[in-house]
Parts: sequence; C-alpha cells; structure tokens
Amino acid sequence: MRLSKKTFLYSIMISLVLVLFVLLYFIFMLPSLYVEYTGQEYLESVIRVQEGYSKNRSYQGLEVRNPTGSASLEIPLEGDSIYLAGKAFRLTINIKDPKLLKAVEQLRDSVKNTESFADFEMPDIDFEELKKSMQMEDGGPLSDILSFQMDTDEELQDVKTRKGKVHIITDSMVVFEGGMNDKDNDYTTYIAAGKTKDALIFSFLPVMTPQMNEIQPIVLGSLPMIAAVVFLLVLIASQIFSKKIVNPIIRLAGYAEDVKEAGYREMTPLEIHEKDEIGELGTILNELYDKLRLQYQELEAKNRSLARENKRQEVFLRATSHQLKTPITAALLLTDGMISEIGKYKDTGKYLPEVKKQLLSMRKMVEDILYLNHSAYNIQRESVDMNLLLKEVLESYRIPAGEKKLIFHCEEQPVLVESDREIMRKILDNLISNAVSYTPPKGEIAIHLSEDSFEIFNTGAHIEEELLPHIYEPFVSSDTSRKGRGLGLYVISYYMELLGFQIEISNEENGVLARMYLNRKEH
Repeated sequence: MRLSKKTFLYSIMISLVLVLFVLLYFIFMLPSLYVEYTGQEYLESVIRVQEGYSKNRSYQGLEVRNPTGSASLEIPLEGDSIYLAGKAFRLTINIKDPKLLKAVEQLRDSVKNTESFADFEMPDIDFEELKKSMQMEDGGPLSDILSFQMDTDEELQDVKTRKGKVHIITDSMVVFEGGMNDKDNDYTTYIAAGKTKDALIFSFLPVMTPQMNEIQPIVLGSLPMIAAVVFLLVLIASQIFSKKIVNPIIRLAGYAEDVKEAGYREMTPLEIHEKDEIGELGTILNELYDKLRLQYQELEAKNRSLARENKRQEVFLRATSHQLKTPITAALLLTDGMISEIGKYKDTGKYLPEVKKQLLSMRKMVEDILYLNHSAYNIQRESVDMNLLLKEVLESYRIPAGEKKLIFHCEEQPVLVESDREIMRKILDNLISNAVSYTPPKGEIAIHLSEDSFEIFNTGAHIEEELLPHIYEPFVSSDTSRKGRGLGLYVISYYMELLGFQIEISNEENGVLARMYLNRKEH
C-alpha cells in the first residue's frame, strides 16, 4: 500500500476513533454529568433562595431555578402570623386556632433553645389532635382557624407569553402547547384534549423548558478531559503510525551503514515486508548493493589483471636488460674472434653456427615476451584438434631430439578442446622444449593425451624440492649449470591462467611429470 493511502487510512481511522469517543461521551457520560450538574444547581439555587429571602424577606431580585414551584415559609419567633412567599406572591396567614398556635409555639421554643440545626430536636407535637382540629367537623368556616392576605409581586409584569402551537395527534386527540418566559426561565404548559364515547377529558402538564445555557457549563467543564483524551488518542495513534514509517527507515539506514562497512563482501539482502515506497527503496538499495559489489569485484579483477600486466612489463624489462645480454655478448665475442681470426675462431665454418644459435635464442626470447604481451588481449577460442597440434609441435623438435637420441612414447586418442590455438601451441611447445632440454641423451619422453588431460614425462630429470613452489616464477631454472632463460614455466603458467586451465609439475620416480588438465576451471 502506498504511503499516501496509508496516511489517508490513518486519517480516517483517527477520525472514526475521535467520533466514537465523542459519541460515547454524549451517550454515557454527558447524561450523568448533566444529572449531577442539575442536582448541584438545584442545591445551590435553594441555598441562594434561602439566603436571599432571609436577608430581604422577599423574592425580589432573586434568581430562582424554578419560580413556579419555589416558595419560602416564614415563621416569626413572635406573634400569631406566618408568611408564605414566592416569586410572584406573598401570602400572610394569621393563626386563630389555639391548638395550632400552641404547636407553632412549641416549634418556636425548640428553635430558640437550639444553637445549631445539627442538634435540633423536633418538639412533641400532637399531630393527631391538630388533624382533628383542622377537619372542622362542625362545618365551621376555615376563617375561624386561619385568615389569609394575598399580595402579588410586580415582577409578574416581566412575564411574556409565547405563541401557542396545536398538535393534532389523532382524530380524537389534540394537544395545545403554550408558554411564557421571564428574564430567567421558560415555562411551557401542555393541555391535551380528547373525547371518548361518554366524556370529554382534559390533561394538564406544566413544565419548565430546558435552556441551552444549562448544558454549556457541563460541556465547558468537560473540555479539559475531552482535550486530554483526544490528545492521548492522537498521540498513541501517531506513535503507532510513525513506528510503521520510521522503523523501516531506521532499518534501511542501518543496512546502508552495514553496506558502507562491508565493501565488496557478500551480505544477506535486506528483508522487505513493506509494499509501499519504503519497500521500493529497500528493493532498490538491495539491487544497488548487488550492482556495486559486482562492480567492485570487476574492479578487483581488473586490478589483478593490471598487476599481471605490471609483472609482464617487469619480465620484459628484466629479460631485455639481463637475459638478452648473455647471448648478445656471446655473439659479439664470437663475431670479434672470427673477424680478428684469433686462435680457434679462425674456423668460421665451426663458429658461425654458434653465432646463429645465439641469435636464434635471442629471437625466441623476444618472441616469447612479445607474444606474452599480445596474447592477453587477443584470445580467440576455437575447437582445437590436440592430436594434430601435438604432431606439429613434435615435428619441430625432431632434429634436436634426434641429436640427443631421445626416445618418444606417445599414447593418443582423438581430443578436441575449446581454446586459442596459438596459445595452446605455445604451451605444448614450452612443455616439449623443457622435456627435450632437460632429458639426458638417450633418455625417454612419454606423452599421454586424453579427453581430460595432457601428460608429458621425461626421464633422468629432477627439480630441487625447495624450487618446486617457485618454478612458475620468471627466471627460475631447475638447472643452475645451464644458462637458460628461466621463462618457460612462467609463460606456461600465464597462458594456462588466460585459458582457464590448470597445470601440475611434480617429481616422480626417475623423472619429472607435467600434467595439464583440459577441463576449464570456474573463476
């Protein structure tokens, strides 16, 4: 999933969580908070009414929570009058009945003798006697017991009526809705009218209409809690989402650091689980490292190739400066002796061939070195007939071998090898040349050619054990008594490496064995 989609889904999820939280708040918490707030408000309202009326003996200027249902009863500690006051009225009640007045006096005395309402004790009033007294069994008027005086409050003038509504519920029921309000509260009265088969029925329901300012303090009081919960939810969601984004980036950074330290060493590829841009970046990083490692390995291979080139240059210079000096000096001495006709050198017929021999030696050396430099860049693989090539090389050594009366034993089978023909000729030429050169007169040379290898064994030869590890180095010769070039095995080793073949040379009983493996080794 792309990062843009992830971010979009994250926004949707956090929005749903916040909406769910708000819904849960309104469903479960807000009602209970409203009930608690309303109860506390009623308690504070009655306290305000009690304190305000105690101070002013009037409801004027008091903010009453429920004016239609609020009233205060005032019982003076002296006299026979009590007062009932509300938002819109004040009623004076004069007590005429002695029994009722006695009960009021008992209540007054209990209050006078009590310093705190916590210690108040209700006086022993005979309520049954009062009840009988109030029933007026003789049918006398209520005025014989109590007298009333009603005073209305001018604040009623602030009451305004609202336009009524009519709700048709059914064909036999209608509800009239009317209301009024003062500066503090709204009041609504519902009158339901209906008819049955035998009567008209009216129902009345006066209520105080809820106002928006009643819920505002609850919401405002809940804001810190709501803000804290929302902040916590957003923080947790952001932390989870950021881990989904940041942790893979940290892994990529760590892998990049490991790659920087690893160089060209092979490393376990970074495991990619993400399917977004970060996953694509990880895949590209893996591919980049593989490419860099391959390029580094190619560079190392080129460096090794350059090292071999430098070594060939060194061989060339050393051969030119040192090895060529010997045959050149010998040829010059022979030529000077023959020109000056000094001693035995007068016999030019005998020593001119020696001069030619030295010149041929120099030419062979120069050809080897030049071809060594040329062959590295001009390998042309083809199917080489090893039998035919071997016969051609052996034919070139027929005369030198005949002079030493060497005996050849050849075991051959048809063999085709994918190789460079000229380089393979150089290898066979050097192997046979070494065998002819280091085999004593009348010695034997055994050659075995198979699909897997070429072997040549010459009798009477031996390589010092301490020289065996160094025989493939240039200018190392196993016969110090001979003034050879010491390039033969170095040339063979170099050509074998170019072609991807291997060669082994070892001392055997009565001679030296050279084995060339014709199966290419894997680089």
